[in-house]
Amino acid sequence: MKHVAVIIETSTQYGRNLISGIARFGRLHDWQVLFEYRGKNTAEPTWLEDFEGDGVITTSPSPTHSLKLRKRGIPVINLGTESGHGGNPLPLVDSDHRIVAEIAARHMIAKGHRDFAFLGYSDHPVSLEREAGFTEYLASQGFETLLHHTPERDERSFETLHKGDANFIKSLPKPCALFCCWDEVAYRAVHTALNLGIAVPEDLAVVGVDNDPIFCATARIPLSSIDPDIARMGFLSASWLEEMMNGNEPDSIELERLVQPKGLVIRQSSALEAVSDPLVRRFLELLRQQRPGTLTIEILAQACHVSRRLLEQRVKAATGKTPRQHLSQSLVESIQRFLKETDYTLAHIADVLGFEHSERLSHLFRRETGQTPGDYRKTWRN
Repeated sequence: MKHVAVIIETSTQYGRNLISGIARFGRLHDWQVLFEYRGKNTAEPTWLEDFEGDGVITTSPSPTHSLKLRKRGIPVINLGTESGHGGNPLPLVDSDHRIVAEIAARHMIAKGHRDFAFLGYSDHPVSLEREAGFTEYLASQGFETLLHHTPERDERSFETLHKGDANFIKSLPKPCALFCCWDEVAYRAVHTALNLGIAVPEDLAVVGVDNDPIFCATARIPLSSIDPDIARMGFLSASWLEEMMNGNEPDSIELERLVQPKGLVIRQSSALEAVSDPLVRRFLELLRQQRPGTLTIEILAQACHVSRRLLEQRVKAATGKTPRQHLSQSLVESIQRFLKETDYTLAHIADVLGFEHSERLSHLFRRETGQTPGDYRKTWRN
């Protein structure tokens, strides 16, 4: 049995996915993986200095004890650095950031967008690589990209971070597709846009990276995000360490492995087709209000300050569906969300969504889906 220290943060989904991939490899190769709860910028633990195991995988950007271990001949892979210390090359396992960015661009173009933007950092290599991939692919398709970088690390404050993002987002054309370097930035962008009165995704479609369940699910508009397959990065890193622990030096093995992303997980923040007609974008935004069961086509037309006939013409021309079809779809999706995510009774769901009677909710759901709400809930949970 080999004893491997894993010095990776557990406070982020990125770190937890890395550990998951490493552990999966370890189970197949008789490893005992040693790790502990860690923050993102926590220094390497003091116990690592006296570690007598077989190998180390760390993400520390400022390695101390692991460097000493390497000098003692213990194999170390540092996923927080891109090159070796002291001129010694180290294996690099990373996501293929150019492909990640291309996936985002292809999705946005397929949704009909013609205006694009990128939000990231000028002092982070991952952000810069994704920015380059995004802008270059769009340029190859004849599109330009609007860019914004948050302040450099030593100049960042809550005010400069949010004010700069807000000014940039406010300046974007509508509709526009915004690609963010990772989910934390996309989460911030969605909330900034909504606070400015910019509808997501009708006016601004947003896509992030990492498919982090915390950021994607807790955003006011659930985030579309690219899954870069971090667990596979962990698995490959572990396979490299195994080679090194078996006596293969880094210069005798392949020094770079780029992991292909799993793909885009589409959620509400980028799910709609891009619509240039501001009236139709406003109509689609209104469908997402908290109590959709109170809506009628007449109410929607009044809120859009047009006649019902004009609303029907404009919505059908822009989307290929009638306002009635959009409203029914919105109601069904709202009901499905409560059936899947809660144990609420039908009467309570009807009350929350604004239906006057639960019978109307059941009739609508069965007419549109062919299932009763109860059957749908049972099917989903089996």
